Amino acid sequence: MIDLTIICVYFLIMLFVGWKSRHQSAESYWVADRKYSTGRITMSLVATIFGASSTMGIIGLGYSRGLTGAWWALIGGLALIPCGFFLASRIRALNVYTLPDILKNAYGERVSVPAGIMISVAWCGVIAAQLIAGGRLISGLFPIDMDAALVFVAVVFTIYTFWGGQLSVIRTDSWQLSIFIGGLFVSLGLLIHSQVSANGFWQNIPQTHWQFPVSEKFGWYQVLVFYPLIVGLPYLVGPDIYSRILCAKEGQTAKKAVLRASMFIIPLAFLLAFFGVLARAKFPGIPPESALPQTLNMLIPVGLKGLIVAGFLGAIMSSADTCLISASTILTLNVIRPISGAKKEQHHNITRGMVLILGAVAWYIASQQKGIISSLLLGYSVFVGGVVCPTLATFFQKGLKITPNGALWAVIIGGGTAILGKIQGGAVLKTIFTAKGQAFLDLILGPHYMSILPIILSVLIMLGVSRMGKNRNTSF
Repeated sequence: MIDLTIICVYFLIMLFVGWKSRHQSAESYWVADRKYSTGRITMSLVATIFGASSTMGIIGLGYSRGLTGAWWALIGGLALIPCGFFLASRIRALNVYTLPDILKNAYGERVSVPAGIMISVAWCGVIAAQLIAGGRLISGLFPIDMDAALVFVAVVFTIYTFWGGQLSVIRTDSWQLSIFIGGLFVSLGLLIHSQVSANGFWQNIPQTHWQFPVSEKFGWYQVLVFYPLIVGLPYLVGPDIYSRILCAKEGQTAKKAVLRASMFIIPLAFLLAFFGVLARAKFPGIPPESALPQTLNMLIPVGLKGLIVAGFLGAIMSSADTCLISASTILTLNVIRPISGAKKEQHHNITRGMVLILGAVAWYIASQQKGIISSLLLGYSVFVGGVVCPTLATFFQKGLKITPNGALWAVIIGGGTAILGKIQGGAVLKTIFTAKGQAFLDLILGPHYMSILPIILSVLIMLGVSRMGKNRNTSF
């Protein structure tokens, strides 16, 4: 009861911070007045990255397959390095509000509108993953049904984001991250201490769990192809990452923050995977994504457990609220505004409404999906297939000469194929490809061809249509 009270007090504090920030300008709500320093942006980036996927997700991967589970965040940290060196300062210099604004500047609204829709749809899956993690953590520790826990987490973080926007999110990310890291070290220390002298403890860990960078369960295909494309690209081009960059006071601040964040990610990724490996030895035979709740429930004393759980929930909320406000701002400014033509302050209120709607949609997806990594892969696959390639091309537009038509069809074909690849296990695409086509794609692109094919189609369509348009213009 003490632990549950601590968590409820923590949530009430979060809601109070959001409520205190409810009277703010549209600029504050969307980009936190673009005034924050390197330290604050770095902490906010790391807090955003280490949400559900990098807490329960990586610990679960460490439990099921060992140290290679760290690749889920490591690949993101590596992708942030080129983002920091080559893109961050350029993104900040654009003074836009959202990622689709970059597409709008390069190709016009007929590209940014479908891209905005695509991102909003994809990011509902990403937000759902955060809700699942929060619900699973609460239901695994307290006598609360998973469905009720999902509703509880969804309501708290949605209302908090509804009131506070980017301003309250970036203000609270630093201390939420500090509580999370402190709780991680305490939990890991107690987990090691509880079994360091136990007979047979290390023997309970399969030898394959110590293998790195690849293992029997995780090979070079995942390291060099699947993870870089599906997990890494959203760090190089991502609405949540870009939303942090756009809150920086200037370009050099953004560049330094992104590079520093990449350095934080690497050791934390290994710590979380190591946590999962040790949990495998201590609690064999449990579902992998239950490793964290089980450890906290069995090893952490009353009172301290409530504080540590609050820290992990804070990490989850830091990622969830950033994703929610980013998706809501995109839906408002890049989809609704071109149609409605309302004034800036009216769009501020519309964004708040979108927070409530997308929060409800994400809750529904979470209630159906129930898997953290699967929900994230759902969102990432749709986003990467439809949006990443046209966005990256804007930074090299003079050389590539991508036309608006090329970018538009890349968004539609790439994103549409990714969505079809996720509906009922890709049943529609499998019917179109036939068994021979599926075998050929599996041979060429590997077992995750349903996720990789949309990226290839996006690039080919973008370049092909652009070249056709150029040749047609030249012929006249």
